Amino acid sequence: MLTLLRDDLVVKRRYINDEELMEMTAISESTPGPIAVNLATYLGYKKAGVLGSLMATLGTITTPFVLMFIISLFLRNLLEYEVVKYAFMGIKAGVVFLILRVGFTLIKGMKKDWLAITIFSVVMILELILYLFNIDFYAFYYILAGLLIGFLYYGFIQGRHLKHKEEEEKK
Repeated sequence: MLTLLRDDLVVKRRYINDEELMEMTAISESTPGPIAVNLATYLGYKKAGVLGSLMATLGTITTPFVLMFIISLFLRNLLEYEVVKYAFMGIKAGVVFLILRVGFTLIKGMKKDWLAITIFSVVMILELILYLFNIDFYAFYYILAGLLIGFLYYGFIQGRHLKHKEEEEKK
């Protein structure tokens, strides 16, 4: 979904840039609900206020809802066919590729200082360990930890350093 959203919102329509998409994705991941709906709500609000938010949300959920309703009427019968089972296996492989593609795109646009690289590396290692031991851990906690670390570092440590540097320059 992120690949499609990026291609449409960043590349084709130029509503937002990669950095804004990354910020919106972080906010959307930390709120309940599907990411496409959360992104649409956020972008709609950014572009046209509350009415834009409402219209973007309705536009995002109406077509998939109708399609899923129609598919659900026939799904039990469809899954009995071997070709449909194999098609879903292929779709799963394609989805993995799309997720990796968006991940690499977001990494390219990420600020590459020592703190960002450290947080990214620690999260990747933690995620691998948690996956190997089959431990559930919600992405919200990674986002919350990154928020706290970023706030502490850039708000206090980096802020103090810059303030001290400005005071020395005034002298």
